[in-house]
Amino acid sequence: MLSNAARLLMVSAAASLVALGSAPAEACQDIADEALDIVALGTPVSTGAQLFKLIQQNLWGYTDDDIALLWGSPSPSSAVYYNNGVNLVDVAGTDPGDDFTPITNIASVAPGDVLVLNSTGSYSGHTAIVRLAPTQLTNALKPFVANTTQWVLPIVDSTTSVHGCSTVYPDSRFTPSAPGSCVGTFTAGPGTAFMRIYADATTGAPVGHTWSVTSGGTYYAQTGTSPPSRPFVIARQQSCPLL
Repeated sequence: MLSNAARLLMVSAAASLVALGSAPAEACQDIADEALDIVALGTPVSTGAQLFKLIQQNLWGYTDDDIALLWGSPSPSSAVYYNNGVNLVDVAGTDPGDDFTPITNIASVAPGDVLVLNSTGSYSGHTAIVRLAPTQLTNALKPFVANTTQWVLPIVDSTTSVHGCSTVYPDSRFTPSAPGSCVGTFTAGPGTAFMRIYADATTGAPVGHTWSVTSGGTYYAQTGTSPPSRPFVIARQQSCPLL
């Protein structure tokens, strides 16, 4: 028999999940807007996964217990989000597929979608919020990958690693010592930046990425060892419409 505390937890979590499930179509845009608000306020957040958790709490009033019910952990890591987005892992007591739906075509990615890099070996993974729809690079940059198209993905995240040095696709946390210089100061935490997504030229499926939109940045494939792989998924919360 459930205790009164357990019943209260289930009622509280269920109410939050219902609120998310009935959220309006602009819910995804709300996710992007809240991410930008957190950056503007200078709210201290140490990782991208924690940034996404804070967004959910701010938008829908989720408690740690609600987050635990929805994702299976009160403080989900990027690996937890990845498993949900790729393997459609659902927590017992929630509706199937109510957490993440993967986006399988880069042209369908929209503001508020979530980019999640899985953990691999010593790499702990990463989570970022899409803040604007991706745009295709008409003039591809190195490294070139056969049978792919390259896309610029504007993001909001929290990181200790600058997303490259580019005056065209800058990281808001980097202050150059002189205009155009790659020497300067980087402030860790929430900020805006750009990543590059490689998509299959025929299907549009995301097949790889680079941390920045800079020529010669390290390319990570979805699978394999050469080039090195860092599997990722771009996913959408269920309340947001698929395009």
